[in-house]
Amino acid sequence: MIVLVMVLAVVYLTQFRINAPADGTREAVSAFRTTCIKAARHANGGGDLVMDDDTEEKIDRYCGCMVNAVQSNVPPEEITRIAQGQTSEKTLALLGRIVDGCKAQME
Repeated sequence: MIVLVMVLAVVYLTQFRINAPADGTREAVSAFRTTCIKAARHANGGGDLVMDDDTEEKIDRYCGCMVNAVQSNVPPEEITRIAQGQTSEKTLALLGRIVDGCKAQME
């Protein structure tokens, strides 16, 4: 699950956050949330199908946490490095802390 979330964070950063205007458009956030939710459903055995209400609520909280934390904590210059495959150890550690901080949302 941790690897999946790290992959989602990098996909978001490289595909949506970098290409979005500096003000962070709603479209980029919406696209990341959608990707996060689909991946979380797959990780929980639901495939593309909507899961039970309790699980969907947890997934929604988790993905919201990830979106907010990445937007708030990853500096733009480091996002560029991630897209270039030059992520620093400091940023990897930060992404790991973001994942750890958001894991409680799935419990």
